[in-house]
Amino acid sequence: MTLSSVKIHLALALLLTASQAGAATATPAAEIAAAEQAVAAAERAQPRGDAGATLSRARAQLDASRALLAKRKQRDAMLQAQSAVATADLARSQARRDAARAEVESKSARNADLRRRLLVNGRNG
Repeated sequence: MTLSSVKIHLALALLLTASQAGAATATPAAEIAAAEQAVAAAERAQPRGDAGATLSRARAQLDASRALLAKRKQRDAMLQAQSAVATADLARSQARRDAARAEVESKSARNADLRRRLLVNGRNG
């Protein structure tokens, strides 16, 4: 192994240890609450298209985590809620990316229009 791969493996081991320590203190109710907040944040981003589909998956995972908690499957409920958080965060990021792309396209179209006007005015002047 090279020195950089050793560092990567060490960092991954530390992350795994830290996540396991955090998971030991978390409760399913807290994880579900975090998932609810993440889904709400994603909804505020008004996702459409792929982002909307991703948000639907996050909602389904949140519902599944609630169902697992009702069946007293605490660990499975926590894992499903954590997955819902990650999926909702992805949906929110996708929605923000889509909004940024739309803004760039709008500004590009506006710039192209201004360029055309300048060229027309330059020929007439």
